[in-house]
Amino acid sequence: MDIIRKSSNPADIPAYDKDYWWSKTPQERLAAALKLIRRAKVIYYANPKNPPLGNGGQVLKSDKPIQRRGR
Repeated sequence: MDIIRKSSNPADIPAYDKDYWWSKTPQERLAAALKLIRRAKVIYYANPKNPPLGNGGQVLKSDKPIQRRGR
C-alpha cells in the first residue's frame, strides 16, 4: 500500500487502514512518518512566502497560504 493517510480525527481512518498500519514493524512506521515529513517540507518550501524552517523546525501549516483565483 503506497497511500499514507493522515488525520487528527481517528474516526476518519477506516479500520482496514488501522490494521494495515499496526501490522507494520516500528521501523516501517518510522520510515512512513519520515516520508510524510519530507513531503510536507517540499510542499512548504514550494511557497516562496513561507519563511525558512529553523534547525528541526516542523511544518504544521503554511505560514502564508497562496491565494487561489476566484475566491
